[in-house]
Amino acid sequence: MSSYKDNIRQVVPYVPGEQPKEEGIIKLNTNENPYPPAPGVRALLDSMDTNRFRLYPDVYAQPIVDALAKHYKLNKDEIFVGVGSD
Repeated sequence: MSSYKDNIRQVVPYVPGEQPKEEGIIKLNTNENPYPPAPGVRALLDSMDTNRFRLYPDVYAQPIVDALAKHYKLNKDEIFVGVGSD
């Protein structure tokens, strides 16, 4: 059986830009929002972690890769997860 790279992966994947490791940095060039939700929306979102909506998720989708590998008993390198236009 050929690897997915031979059969599926024909395009060059997106390479993310710098991902700051320090807390409190807002990357304006990636459409991250430094402001909280509007007051009228706040009541609806009180049960949610609104900080998750302001930032892009992990560009390598590591949480879902880890969960899929565990669930299907696979190695993490056997899982491909596309993000955005990948």
